[in-house]
Amino acid sequence: MSGVPTEITDAIREGRALPNAKLSALSIFTRLITSTRANVTKEDITTFLDAGYDENAVQGVITGVGVKTFSNYVNHLADTPHDEMFSGKKWNK
Repeated sequence: MSGVPTEITDAIREGRALPNAKLSALSIFTRLITSTRANVTKEDITTFLDAGYDENAVQGVITGVGVKTFSNYVNHLADTPHDEMFSGKKWNK
């Protein structure tokens, strides 16, 4: 478990506002990384850095997206069942 409160993950999944600007910047930047396949602008990076993150965090977001993508692809190919504890969070196509 990530330790992130359910209220935060639910807000992210539902596209609702987050409780602070720094978390919001992280969510927005992560969505930009995924939606543009990391072809973000310098302005996007500057906005993320100005929210209180550093260059290591930029690489951390990319690493996190890469690891999660890899995991998802492997699980799709292996037809891995969802853990019961996460069944309520399953994405529907």
